[in-house]
Amino acid sequence: MLGRIASRLRGHRRNDEGSVVIEAVFVLPLLFFAVLGTWVFFQAFRAQSINVKAAYTVSDTLSRRGGEYVTSEYMDSIWNLHRFVTESNHDTDLRVSLIAWDPDDEEYFVCWSEARGGQSALTNGGLDSYVAADRIPGLPAGEALIMVETRVAHEPIFSAGGDLAMWFEDMIVTSPRFSAQLKWSSNGSDDGAVSCF
Repeated sequence: MLGRIASRLRGHRRNDEGSVVIEAVFVLPLLFFAVLGTWVFFQAFRAQSINVKAAYTVSDTLSRRGGEYVTSEYMDSIWNLHRFVTESNHDTDLRVSLIAWDPDDEEYFVCWSEARGGQSALTNGGLDSYVAADRIPGLPAGEALIMVETRVAHEPIFSAGGDLAMWFEDMIVTSPRFSAQLKWSSNGSDDGAVSCF
C-alpha cells in the first residue's frame, strides 16, 4: 500500500499539467498594474500638455488685444477660456501681469497684475524672484511684456489611497503685438485706467 502511494506521489511530482495556469496567476496581476500605471502617467502628461497649450492660448489672445482695455469682465472670460480648454474638474488659477523696464532705476516693475482662482496679484517683490531666476527676458525701455501664469490640479484616475492630486504650473511671457503695452481698466473707461508709461 505504501509503495502505491509513493508511486502516485512520484508520478504527481513529475506531472507538469497546469503550470501555465500557475504562471498566469502570478503574471496577470503584474501586467494589469503595469498597464494601469502607464495609463495614469499618460493622463498626467496629457494634463500637463493641455495646461501648457491653454497658457499659450490665453497669452496669444491677450497679445492680440490691441488698444482696447483689459477689464475685470474680460479677465473673467479669459479665466473661463482657460478652464474650458484644460477641461479641469477643479477651478484653475490664472494670473496676468504686465511688466516693464525702468531705465532710471534699472529694474523691472509690475504695471498691473490681475489674478483669478487661488492666485494673488503679482507685486514688485514677487517679480524679483522671477528676475533672480532669469525667467524674464531682456526688455528695452518703452516696451512691456505680458506674463501669463497658470496652475491646474490633476487627480489621477486611480490612486492607491491618499490624496495624489498634483499641480501643474506654467508661465508664458509674450510681447503685445499691436501696441506697446496692454492697458488695464477695471470698468473699461479712462477713469480707472492703468498703464506703464
